[in-house]
Amino acid sequence: MSKIAVVDDDLFILQLLSEYLRKEGYEVASFSDGRTLSAHIRGERPDCLILDIMMPGIDGLTLLTELRTFTEMPIIMISARGEESDRIQGLELGCSDFLSKPFNPRELVGRVKAMLRLTQSSGSAEAARKENRICTAGNVRIDPEFRQVRIGSTEVALTSREFDLLLFLASHPERPFEREYLIRQVWNYDFLGDVRVVDDLVKRVRRKLAEYASTLHIDTVWGFGYKASIRQV
Repeated sequence: MSKIAVVDDDLFILQLLSEYLRKEGYEVASFSDGRTLSAHIRGERPDCLILDIMMPGIDGLTLLTELRTFTEMPIIMISARGEESDRIQGLELGCSDFLSKPFNPRELVGRVKAMLRLTQSSGSAEAARKENRICTAGNVRIDPEFRQVRIGSTEVALTSREFDLLLFLASHPERPFEREYLIRQVWNYDFLGDVRVVDDLVKRVRRKLAEYASTLHIDTVWGFGYKASIRQV
């Protein structure tokens, strides 16, 4: 039985979502704030998290940032504000999907099922990736098992999405990829939102590469997408 954690300060929505998920056979743990969430996730290791953005005390985006330091489990964010900036920021920080309120609870259940199917089907692939050798591109060294990036002798801090994008492009030097394809690789599902979220992600990675004089570059392929290339500084 898959375990789902739900966090929302709206008790009506919290109860409604929990009931829908339990009817589908999931084991559900519900929280009205995020204060005890990290401890629960570290101890119980749920298979999926539904996380509201607007909450008292600690907000959902702050929680998302903290959670992504130790777990890659699927996280579906929900928000009553429905602002584009919230959705983009959530996706950039590492959420797997995003829903704006109001929404049909059945749609949320459907997305949970899709996330869990992807997680189960990618389990063997993830194990295989961890067995792969370290990726070296120019003066950049990427360790997929420990999720570490070094430029020369300096370790570079990347977010989860930044790391996944850099690893994928660096593993396929000189090969151009469309934005939609990169979204499927980095977010691991068919993204229906604005593909410009990739542009923002690329900008952040480029800044970090440039800061440490990387010989690995992410080039724009005009009218198409992006590719990795290696050249001298």
